[in-house]
Amino acid sequence: MAAKPVPYAAFRLLVEYDGSRFQGWQKQGPKQSREGVRTVAGSLEHAIHEAGLHLVYLGGAGRTDAGVHALGQVAHLHLEAKGAPRPGELRRILDATLPQDIAIRDVRACAPRFHARHDAVDRTYLYQISRRRSAFGKPWIWWVKRSLDLNRLQKAWTAFEGNQDLGSFADLDAEEDGLSRIIQCEVVEAGSLVLLRVRASHFFRRLVRRMVGASVACALGEEEPRRIVEDLHAPTEAANLYWAAKAAPASGLFLEAVRYPGDPEPGPPRSTIIIP
Repeated sequence: MAAKPVPYAAFRLLVEYDGSRFQGWQKQGPKQSREGVRTVAGSLEHAIHEAGLHLVYLGGAGRTDAGVHALGQVAHLHLEAKGAPRPGELRRILDATLPQDIAIRDVRACAPRFHARHDAVDRTYLYQISRRRSAFGKPWIWWVKRSLDLNRLQKAWTAFEGNQDLGSFADLDAEEDGLSRIIQCEVVEAGSLVLLRVRASHFFRRLVRRMVGASVACALGEEEPRRIVEDLHAPTEAANLYWAAKAAPASGLFLEAVRYPGDPEPGPPRSTIIIP
């Protein structure tokens, strides 16, 4: 017996956005239109409707928080099969209708079963710290005004590597256990910037910003890296509140890449801007 045809056309999108004016990726239901809450997914859906296309489903690889940017967010998009454009035409349509702070880097047809979140192997986030004031980079950096001890920063940042219970460093939903495999933590200098990059099986809300804030606190001499280690080994509510208060601002954080089976390993960290 022949299989039933899929009633929709499936696409895989590679999306870049400046998150400065967005309340994150995830559309927020009726609040989105009633209160004018601006989200990346909501803007994509609006552009699709404006083009006269019929949306079935849109899902992203990760829920970036308010103010967080993306260089390589991945989404799966299902449109009604009747009248659905080819990938190249869909990209041209979105280029013409999306706001300037969202760019579609790639569109390709994909298997209907492809799921941007569930099929991902790992994700990589990049955080940009500036050691000097910049006239140009404020929306995409955190300017730390005091001197950073890079040795202490490295020790604190790499303390997160391994199979960890991140309950002290993330906002967890009731069904989340806080466990994740932190594959690699890197520290790289790029002119006046210090780049912190982390690759993991998956991330939790606010996690990277609190990891960065904790590491910077150690680099400033306000905390010791061993406290990070202790709070990884024995998470507590008190530790969660403590590190939440030290979270780095959203402005410096980018979802850099999402990797799938067969994708190559990430190359070296690179900054999104140059601050000599």
